Amino acid sequence: MYKADRRWLFNWCCKIMVHGMIMMPDPPAEKFIFETFIETDDILVVSKHGGSTQSGLLWNGVNRWVEVTVGVMGTKGEMHSFNPSITVKEDGDILSLEEKFQGGTGINLTPPPTSIIREEALHACKNRIEILANALGLEGFSRIDAFVHVDTGEVLVIEVNTVPGMTPSTVLIHQALAEDPPMYPRQFFRTVTDLALLRSKQN
Repeated sequence: MYKADRRWLFNWCCKIMVHGMIMMPDPPAEKFIFETFIETDDILVVSKHGGSTQSGLLWNGVNRWVEVTVGVMGTKGEMHSFNPSITVKEDGDILSLEEKFQGGTGINLTPPPTSIIREEALHACKNRIEILANALGLEGFSRIDAFVHVDTGEVLVIEVNTVPGMTPSTVLIHQALAEDPPMYPRQFFRTVTDLALLRSKQN
């Protein structure tokens, strides 16, 4: 085995150990889509408890990618993007079920602070989200999960949820309140209903 081959095999084994092996279906699929692996930078809430000397957000910003959730609302071809939300963790590697779905447990930053995403990148992100929503023919309201580059606003889509959950932890209400002027919950749900009635009349 050549030295270059051994190096490739070593690197491949290291990636398997870090990210785990991905099991393929049997029989194998005829077609595959390979996407770039995005490694995000964790954003943690640090408190003065536990020996820490300062409180606030801890973000190293090495990889320059963060995961966001963005709500969109409007009619087909004229979707409007809310400000994205970043969900931060208090501890651990992944969000717990409580942080995802139970009101009062998850911590969402809406909009993301400029110390993480520059204002120009935030505007670029929202523009790209609107282009995506219109290209997909979305209408009413939806939620888009994506990776965003904090310097350029480049967007890599994770999933598009056309029937987003409306639990007490939903960020869509937070994002509507962050609009200028704010869209309060009553107005938000009134608008959702009006858009649904409009679609029903058009069909």
